Amino acid sequence: MLDDKKPRVRIPNAERTETTRAVLLDATIKAIVMYGYQGATSQRIAELSGFTRGAQKHHFNSKAELVAAALIDLHARYLVELSSHLAKGNPADLDHVVKTLWASLQSDLWTASLDLRITSRNDADLCELLIPAEQQIGRRALDYIVNVLDDGRHSRQQLREAGNLAFNTLRGMALQRVLYADSQRESRQLRVLTQSLRAWLDAHVADVATIA
Repeated sequence: MLDDKKPRVRIPNAERTETTRAVLLDATIKAIVMYGYQGATSQRIAELSGFTRGAQKHHFNSKAELVAAALIDLHARYLVELSSHLAKGNPADLDHVVKTLWASLQSDLWTASLDLRITSRNDADLCELLIPAEQQIGRRALDYIVNVLDDGRHSRQQLREAGNLAFNTLRGMALQRVLYADSQRESRQLRVLTQSLRAWLDAHVADVATIA
């Protein structure tokens, strides 16, 4: 009688490694959102991921290294999702862009990164790895918004300044929202930010035209 069992499909080691890393990174962010950095223990990450603490140590040298990698990985996926939301409207509509960016700050990435920034003040190991991770995330986010705002009328430097204004204002609003959420206040602030960005961009176009 022939054996009708299907042969087991062998998954390449590299693919298994990437799958394990991805699950661990997701579980790490989830643990930070649920318990904070201090409460996101190896045991809790193991429970959320389904992988042992040994697996964590195999792929990452320290908890801080795991957290930094998780932030960078999540942010890459965040930009893909942000692009999808922006595509649902008119990318040239500044009001749509600002509101979409604001909505993106209601995410697990923001919650986790806020907790980590506060914790890193008194954790040298975390701070050492968090700073380059945040810098990489900041560069990617700024390059992204510069490309969204680029209508051919401004220099890249001008667009970077506008992008920094938008991001820093929205981050301040998000921090305020943690303490006291008020949708009416936030709507007013978003309206003022959009008006300010539009006026700034229009003024710099006029400056360029005048010089030319």
